[in-house]
Amino acid sequence: MSVHFTEDTGSTRKYKFRRIQTGTIRFKVKAAHDVAICLSSDNEEEPEDMYEIFIGCWGGGESGIRRKKHDDVCRIETPDIVNGDEFVGFWIKIQRGVIKVGRSGQKHAFMTYSDPETLLHATWYGFSTGWGAEGEWVFPDDDDTSSSSSSAMSSSDSEAEDINNLEDRPIQYKRPARWVPAKSGYFPRHPVSGGEGPDGEVFVGMAHHEGAYVLGMVVPDHGCCYIPYGGDAIPKSEYFVLSNPGSVTLSWEPGSMGKAPSGALQGGITEDGEALFIGRVSVDGEVSVGKVHGSHGVCYVPYGGKEHAHKHYEVLCVRNVPCRV
Repeated sequence: MSVHFTEDTGSTRKYKFRRIQTGTIRFKVKAAHDVAICLSSDNEEEPEDMYEIFIGCWGGGESGIRRKKHDDVCRIETPDIVNGDEFVGFWIKIQRGVIKVGRSGQKHAFMTYSDPETLLHATWYGFSTGWGAEGEWVFPDDDDTSSSSSSAMSSSDSEAEDINNLEDRPIQYKRPARWVPAKSGYFPRHPVSGGEGPDGEVFVGMAHHEGAYVLGMVVPDHGCCYIPYGGDAIPKSEYFVLSNPGSVTLSWEPGSMGKAPSGALQGGITEDGEALFIGRVSVDGEVSVGKVHGSHGVCYVPYGGKEHAHKHYEVLCVRNVPCRV
């Protein structure tokens, strides 16, 4: 995964922009102090209206949120929150008119702001360091926002080539979706979200295990895909991520007792050749993605280090597009 560098921009806050891909922005940064992320409706050099999120600023011991470059709408003490010698992970979530900022691996935000006005519709985010600090950044969704459509097509072709070169290939769909080989936290373009898990957003994943392709969930902050198997939640550092390169409309539809609704995406296969479907359930109020095993009449999901079985669940479906494999 690429490491991006930001210079000390002093007080000017010159941002490097990236397009927002999902509802949660995740990044790791190595900087002594004065880390800044902006949320904007465009990628101009200096947008007229945006949110700025400051982490480890004002001498290094405070964090805050600013609107329109001058209105500090939130400011809290956060001593030693960033580090100039090692990467520290953060997430920013924009949801229901609220901006939440938290640390990787922690469910609850350490900084929250609810805009009394209409929340600015942000489609871009920028990153910067200043006031004497330089920074190194890593983004799990590493997608160069300056890429042209032709370069995006090249990336897609490269992913297809990676799949074709595998000796033991997983199920491939005719077009609605694509399994992309990945490892250690890598993400392809357009990953399919499974919802909000215990440590933030999770994505639909699959891994080869004991002669089967077992469905599970990729947790970005953990750098692995957890699959339910044999009573355990097994972390796999090499896995597949389901991507949606054609931006086909996918939906989660109710299912029960091992049955899958019309349009369900077959996602995996057991060691005995039985088809598995992509399912998800809520465990203790958190989403977990796993496998609908028809002959067992349940959906198995990984959670808390164990495999959990549920008779009622949701199944990932695609509409108006042939989805048989």
